[in-house]
Amino acid sequence: MNRALLALALALSGCVTTAGVVRRDEGVGLPLLGGAVAADLVVSSLSASQIQGYSTGASLATGLVITAVDVAIGCLIGACSALKP
Repeated sequence: MNRALLALALALSGCVTTAGVVRRDEGVGLPLLGGAVAADLVVSSLSASQIQGYSTGASLATGLVITAVDVAIGCLIGACSALKP
């Protein structure tokens, strides 16, 4: 059950990458980018907290790593254009 929940959360936690793909032509605005990062962090941290034996710190660290990977992939496809001066 926990593995299925984690797999589902990982599938849903690509918020920044999805925003970059969907809004590729118009560009991703800063509020949308911030919301995507926050949603990604919450979903991945909550799903990691369901793993038996994970502490709160471990769940947050897992969420941060998954979010960092998603932001990196999203920026490679153009989702971070709002951060350019």
